[in-house]
Amino acid sequence: MFKTNIFDGYVVRKAEIDDYNGIIDLLKAAAKWVQAKGINQWGYLLAGGEDLEIKSDILAGDTYIVENEIKDIVAAFNMSSKQNEWDIEMWGKRADNAYYIHRLAVHENYHHKQIGKQLLLWIEENIQMKDGYIRLDCVGNNPKLNNFYKRAGFTFVQYVGEGEERFSLYEKAF
Repeated sequence: MFKTNIFDGYVVRKAEIDDYNGIIDLLKAAAKWVQAKGINQWGYLLAGGEDLEIKSDILAGDTYIVENEIKDIVAAFNMSSKQNEWDIEMWGKRADNAYYIHRLAVHENYHHKQIGKQLLLWIEENIQMKDGYIRLDCVGNNPKLNNFYKRAGFTFVQYVGEGEERFSLYEKAF
């Protein structure tokens, strides 16, 4: 899927089932951090509601981890060309050439080091796709994350839902 697996001294690889606990720990720590900032996001994940889906995504080969030189998990993300139920709910059923990114999280020790932005740029530069899109979504009431995706070059497409259940949809065309 990617031309190379190296960026800025980090290694990007498909997660294996042995990485499950580390990924869960990373995602739940990220969920706690976001909620401590007063943002209602990933509460279901924090409560363990996505644990089975996370395991399933690892087994399906849709989860990637970013490791440092001593094999610590620095970041994780999901990426798939197949729409899951959530993608269909957000974007509608689509048949175009697109990859969907979910659960992008960076370890708290690596915040403010631009890892998230670098990772999105690395995906853009190394994905083996022509005439398609990278799509992602986030909660609509998280201005920092919405601005982050805009600064990373993603185009805001629309809001879906209302109130606490309002989500922002973003895409980048290739």
